Parts: sequence; structure tokens; C-alpha cells
Amino acid sequence: MSDPAETAEPLGSGEPPGADEPLHSGQPLGAGDPLGPAVRSLFADLSLAGDAMAGNAAERVLCGEAGRVEHGTRVRFSLRMAGERVREAHYRAYGCPYTLACCEWLARRLCDVQLSGQTGAGPAERLTATVGIPARWAAALGIPQARLGRLLVIEDALRAAIAADRP
Repeated sequence: MSDPAETAEPLGSGEPPGADEPLHSGQPLGAGDPLGPAVRSLFADLSLAGDAMAGNAAERVLCGEAGRVEHGTRVRFSLRMAGERVREAHYRAYGCPYTLACCEWLARRLCDVQLSGQTGAGPAERLTATVGIPARWAAALGIPQARLGRLLVIEDALRAAIAADRP
């Protein structure tokens, strides 16, 4: 009869099984990330999250909100305006990474932008002329069409902010 201590496998270096295997299976790092590179990059740097504050007496802050936490998405945009120019755009959002990344992307695009001041154009037309439509946002960021409803909430919050600027 042999001694069990003689036939046991060595304990090794304390590394978990498979520790010497690559972390990815031949794919470049980030490949297969369900968020995609654009959304992942924006989600990692939500620098415009928060509220806009008026810088001086000539500026005003427009706010608009949409969505419900109970439904999974709630967005508030605040735009610091000087005349028809958006000086800064900030947001507060409750939602998935796609929602937060899209809010960040739009806030960056809106900073220091002149809103289209077409006579008779309503908030929806002014917004569309400035940043496009949610389906194009999804395409630009690689957001799945299944998440388009989240982007519509973002659009509603932006429309509400622009509509708050009534003379």
C-alpha cells in the first residue's frame, strides 16, 4: 500500500487554477465588450454630470426633466445660456451605462453651441437642428436599438430644458 502523501499532487505556487492562461482568448482587450468602445470611454469619464450654474447676471440656466426612476430612466439637463448660446450643458441621470454615456456625449456636444434661432421653430426643431435625433445618437455611439427608449427620455429632458426658455 502506498503512502497518500507520496501520490498527492504538489500544492504549487498558490496560484488559482488557470492563472497562467491569458485573460482573453486571442481577442484584443475590450473586444466583446457589450458597451462598445465609445460608450465605455464616455461612461468612464462623466465629467459633465451635475448641475449648471449661472456664471453672471447676463446668463440664465434652463432645466428640463423626463422619465421615472420606477421605469429605469430619469434624466435632468441644465443648460447655462448666454443669449442663444449654450455655454455649458450638465445633466443628472439615473439609468443604464448607455443612458449616462449618451447624456455625457450630448452635454459635450452642446457646450458653447449656438442654438438654431429659426423664427417659428419650436423646441423640438431647435434641438434636432442642433444635436440630431436619438436614432442617430444610437448609431454614432453604437447603442443597441433595444435601448432607444432610454434615448427618447434623454431627448424629452433636452426638449423640456429648451422649452423652459419662454420669453
